[in-house]
Amino acid sequence: MFKIQHWDGGGPMLTAGLGTEVLIFLLYALQTLTQSVDKDPDWTRVYPELADDYSGPAISRSSAPSSNITAKLDNMLDNAKISPEIFESLGKGFKNLSETVGKITDLTDATVATNDYAKNVKTASTAISDMNKSYGVAINAMSSMADATKDAQSYRDQFQLITKNMGALNAVYELELQDTTKHLKAMNAFYGNLTAAMENMADATKESQVFKSEMARLTNNISSLNGIYGNMLTAMRGGNA
Repeated sequence: MFKIQHWDGGGPMLTAGLGTEVLIFLLYALQTLTQSVDKDPDWTRVYPELADDYSGPAISRSSAPSSNITAKLDNMLDNAKISPEIFESLGKGFKNLSETVGKITDLTDATVATNDYAKNVKTASTAISDMNKSYGVAINAMSSMADATKDAQSYRDQFQLITKNMGALNAVYELELQDTTKHLKAMNAFYGNLTAAMENMADATKESQVFKSEMARLTNNISSLNGIYGNMLTAMRGGNA
């Protein structure tokens, strides 16, 4: 029952039970071996007056009844079909029993092996229990990995979106940079032209100063000529008068 129900202490109980069976077989075998085959049966159990210490009344028995009882016994054996072969078979059975008792040591070894097997089964059960626990932990870890994979997929999608946005920003920045470069080139050209114009204006200013000086000289010369021509006219008018 202990082994079938997997109760604690099954190994010791099985050992105790098998040991009890071995002890019973040994006692029965020793009793059989100590009995002499050639010894007459104890007829005092049937005929108490045959005992040496019998003190009861004497029982008179005639030969006829004795023969009658023997005949009845023979008839009973014949009706039961108990023949000498049966007694021989019974003797062989006791001999086989003796050999079986001689093999009790092998049975004891088998009991020890059974105990070892029970211990191994218990160890295997413990290992299977630990394996089930490890399997549960592995399932939880795989579930966590699946959740982490989902999070990684979401992170990947967000990262791809950020990459696309960065690409779009780079394109816009590149266009703005190109426009800025064009504007800078145009401004550089404008400032170059403005510088040239200012230089030309500076040159023109210098030339204007020269022109102004020349005009002043020309004006002075014209004034002198006007004075000369005026004096000449005055003189000519005075001569004509």
